[in-house]
Order: sequence, then C-alpha cells, then structure tokens
Amino acid sequence: MCWPRRQETGRIRQGCGKKLRSVFRWQLGRKTYTQEQQDWFAELIRAGHDEPWLKKLVEKPPPEAELEPWHAFYFRAWDLLQCDRQYFAFGGELPISFGALDRYARRYGIEGEAFERFLAFMSAMDDEWLNYRRQQDTPPEGS
Repeated sequence: MCWPRRQETGRIRQGCGKKLRSVFRWQLGRKTYTQEQQDWFAELIRAGHDEPWLKKLVEKPPPEAELEPWHAFYFRAWDLLQCDRQYFAFGGELPISFGALDRYARRYGIEGEAFERFLAFMSAMDDEWLNYRRQQDTPPEGS
C-alpha cells in the first residue's frame, strides 16, 4: 500500500508523539546555551580541556531526539501553557487543563483535526513533564 503524503517534507506526523516526547524528554533538565556559548565550549575541548562535564554541555541529541522544525510550535505553546495548571499546597501538580488548551487553540485558530493533533501532542509533552517532575521529587533510595 502506498502512502503518497507520508514522506512529504514538512509534514506534521500523527500518532502518539514519540518523536516529540523524546525531544522534549532529552531537553528537560538541560540548560540551553546560545550557539556562541556552545562554540566556546567546543573550543575549550579542542584546547585540551576534556572534562566530562564540559563534553556533556556540547553533546548532540540522540537521533530519535533531534529537533525538527514542526516541534517549535508545540514547544512555544507548552512554554506559554505550562504555568496554567493547578498546584497542590504540599507539592505536586495537575496536568494543563483542557480549558486552557482549548482557549489557546481558539485564539490561534486551531480547529477540527488540527486541534485533535494539538491536544494529543500537548498532552504527550505534559505527561513527560509530569513524569520528569515526579522523578525529581522522589528522593533517591537509601536516603
């Protein structure tokens, strides 16, 4: 069976957002540096400062976590919506509400099937965030 649009350049992939999840997971907990800063780190490594922590600052993402142009829209939306969630008094947080996602989509004209994709991708990213926070809040064993 042939899927002519499946390989089309710039196509937004449907599904459960595996690629977007892996990119988001890889970027969580990493400080982002400007290209100028990354070049400086690489120059330090070439000059002989091969410290493990320095190499980690310039490491490239694994192939499954490489950023694609279509990810930028969802990252921008998540950055704006991430604070629109409820927090518990003694720690913990809830997912971003459907109402917040719906208001964002209406404001930017995301309707129909595009809204379903938007909802799926934003939910996937938010799930990854909540898992990441849960891991951060869990004390290490033996402490």
